[in-house]
Amino acid sequence: MEIEKTGDYIAVHGDFEVLSSAFYNGGYRRARTLINLHVPSDFDDDAVMYFDSFVKTLKLSPETTVGMMTAVPVANARILKEEEEGITAIITAGISSATVNIILTIDKPLSQSAMANVMIVATEAKTAAFYDLDLRDCNGDLFTGDLTDSVVVACAPVRNKADLFAGKGTELGKRVYEVVREGVKAALQSHNGLRMDRPILKRLEERGITLQAMVDTALELYVPVEGEERDMDRLRQRLEAMIIGETADTNVALLLAAAIHADEQEIQKDRAGNEGSTDAASIVADELIGIDIAEYIGGKRALFNFFYYDTRKPGILRRLGVFMDDAIGGLIAGCMSKLLQEQ
Repeated sequence: MEIEKTGDYIAVHGDFEVLSSAFYNGGYRRARTLINLHVPSDFDDDAVMYFDSFVKTLKLSPETTVGMMTAVPVANARILKEEEEGITAIITAGISSATVNIILTIDKPLSQSAMANVMIVATEAKTAAFYDLDLRDCNGDLFTGDLTDSVVVACAPVRNKADLFAGKGTELGKRVYEVVREGVKAALQSHNGLRMDRPILKRLEERGITLQAMVDTALELYVPVEGEERDMDRLRQRLEAMIIGETADTNVALLLAAAIHADEQEIQKDRAGNEGSTDAASIVADELIGIDIAEYIGGKRALFNFFYYDTRKPGILRRLGVFMDDAIGGLIAGCMSKLLQEQ
């Protein structure tokens, strides 16, 4: 097997039995070249005709070439090898008008059913990587992939005996899962800069809760009294700095993360029953998180400020979920209380 990497494509040359969801010669077939071709993010030509022309410029046989396309630059591809089971994973991954393409070569013969096992395991591992990175779609659900994602499984040609199974319960399946899970995360970090430990402010922003929106909400109820700051531009700047600084505190970040989890994994998934779906009075855990955040940042005075925001629900608080309105309300209340106490 030989891997060829240029500025425009990655090609794997060899002699393979292939099972894939690739758009070009997908399905089960014998192949000599596997290609992941970079195209512009606004690509809208006929994909098959375009790829057919590309294959011919390389003087390859269209019948023995399996192909995928990606908007992710080839330079951001990750190539991982697992020597014990003879696995090589070549992964490009991106979000926002990009896709996840996975080429897996396995240096042993596999039955068709075992190759299907590998495809399933690779897809599970990709989704697990999204979960690790806390990637959500526009509805707040776990992002599981794009409509153009592709997996190519290529193994050595069957000559005598082939492995019949390759699910997660086998050693090969376990290693495929590990390699793909880590590879997808590495590829997303390479292309999108996504890190598992990115700041909680970034994760809030990904859910539409921006720093700007939080500052606007905080100042919507601000009524200056004698001796308090009236320069709104300066107050806004100081509040932004305060929110950035306080959310960098691990305890505040974890309380906000707990609220995110409670809304997205408990309330929205109906695990809290009818009480959760209606924000019933019997549920006080959301207020407790808000109070804890407020008092941790701004002390006892922030408790009264929290109820001030919680009862009036200004700005972004009006559209947030059962837990997040209280958590963000607590953050705002704590920061405003601390900020005005420092004057």
